Amino acid sequence: MPQSSYEYAMGRISVLTKKMLDEAQVRRIAEATDEAEALTFLLEAGYGGNSSSSQYQNREIDCVIRDELQAARKIVWELTPEPELTSLFFLKDDIHNMKTLLKARLLGTEAPDILMEGSVFSITLLQECINNKEYERLPAAFKDTFVKIEAELEQKVDPLRFSAQLDCAMFRYINDVLNQRKEYGFVRRYFSLSADFQNARSVIRARLLHWEQEKLGPLLLPGGEIAHDVFLDVFDTPLEQLGVELNRGAYGRLIFKAIEDYVATGDASVFKRSMEAAQMNVLRAVKWDIFTLGPIVWYLLGREAEAKALRLIFGAKKSGFEVELPELYA
Repeated sequence: MPQSSYEYAMGRISVLTKKMLDEAQVRRIAEATDEAEALTFLLEAGYGGNSSSSQYQNREIDCVIRDELQAARKIVWELTPEPELTSLFFLKDDIHNMKTLLKARLLGTEAPDILMEGSVFSITLLQECINNKEYERLPAAFKDTFVKIEAELEQKVDPLRFSAQLDCAMFRYINDVLNQRKEYGFVRRYFSLSADFQNARSVIRARLLHWEQEKLGPLLLPGGEIAHDVFLDVFDTPLEQLGVELNRGAYGRLIFKAIEDYVATGDASVFKRSMEAAQMNVLRAVKWDIFTLGPIVWYLLGREAEAKALRLIFGAKKSGFEVELPELYA
């Protein structure tokens, strides 16, 4: 169960954080000549506890990575002194589960084996709610959104729209929790910058899909520093000028740079990379602040970044591609 003692939690997390793969170790694994050498370097770095090379070879590397990540998430749940705020960083996996289960129901198939355990809402609860179309056991932000989605599904199935609606529901829920807790520290900054980045990305995506302006409005995420009216007002602004118009708030400069990079390269992934880098910088500033949840959240998201990097490395080694590491390790 969650701990009430910050001192105990931070002491444990400090030890665990020092055992994570550092940048040099990840780069060494990425630069290995083949998958076998990468595996050797991974084991030498202590990943997987006492697992041996033969044990890894008998299992899919993705399963090993998933087990490591699940163990880290379990530790975080056990140690956090503030589970309600900590839970906000798990919600993206709940949204993944909600989208996956809803798509499976609409297709008349079983949900694939990609559901994430250990999040805020149990998979069993979500299965029962979505399969039975009964959402009373979910918080209001999710319940109201699902009721709206179900009504719309009777007219038209639009996976892109219900996916965006669930993203909005997550940010409404996060905003509700932050306002109730009067949280104005790094947790709010983290999700505020996430909303602004995602909304800027949505403006560009909507234009590429040739949407009308009114279709964008309901899909803008709440909680950012840039007002929704600004995103709607700049909807028809030429891309070359869009960055200037959205250079507002604490992270406007970073959004401006991401848009500039997108205009120059046409690579939409610059938004995700820029957002992730900004998020990690917010956490990096509080990773040793033992009077906040900073160290716990840094450990949680650090283990997730570690898992993502390893999946990229071993996927590239298996396919014979060049590894492109996340910016945290690049």
